[in-house]
Amino acid sequence: MANKDNQEERWEFGSLEWCQFAAETGIRLLKEANLDLGKYNWGFSEEYTHIPERLLAGRDKAGFQFMIKDGKVSGGASITEECLALPGFHVSADWALIAHASTVIYDLAGQGKRMADAAVLNAELEAAGYGSKKSAEQAIEKPAEKREPRCPVCGSPDHDRENCPVWPPGIGEALAAGASEGGGLHNLTAKRLRRSPELDDLPETEYGVPIFTKMTDKQKERFIKLLGR
Repeated sequence: MANKDNQEERWEFGSLEWCQFAAETGIRLLKEANLDLGKYNWGFSEEYTHIPERLLAGRDKAGFQFMIKDGKVSGGASITEECLALPGFHVSADWALIAHASTVIYDLAGQGKRMADAAVLNAELEAAGYGSKKSAEQAIEKPAEKREPRCPVCGSPDHDRENCPVWPPGIGEALAAGASEGGGLHNLTAKRLRRSPELDDLPETEYGVPIFTKMTDKQKERFIKLLGR
């Protein structure tokens, strides 16, 4: 879609319009990859929790999905039990934690830096007594020589790369195609985002991750409320 100035339309993260665009982008990338779709039964879903009510647009849940099932690719601005029942990548994240970071364009190295920034933010929240209410299994780092082999794409010790149910060979490559030149699912959807006013004045890293320890008391109060904690 384009406006009169020939500029691509932008929406806020998690809005109905953006979720629909994100789903359509994922579907298109999978189709353009010329994969043997009959090989896969796989799903992708992202749900955004504690999203501002004005962005819900009548939905019970904010998010999007796409999947490969019975040799066909489908998806949309919803999260269905059919998709969730498939092996694949399924995540639920607090909207305020990732909204602005999702507007930033980056390559694989940038993705790693964003994840490192996010880990710092979560540690800061935990230290301040506002850790996530979701239970998380604590990983115990082992010496390299004793560490079990892990899948290089999802980190699980339960399977090798060729048998990864989260990112089967071909899927991740299709969705990340051209990421170093501004392509791929993340970058294509990030280009269609505009920043949300609820978070606009918060201090953040170069990858859009909020910096809790640099917030004023009023900013911290507002941010915690947005997180529903």
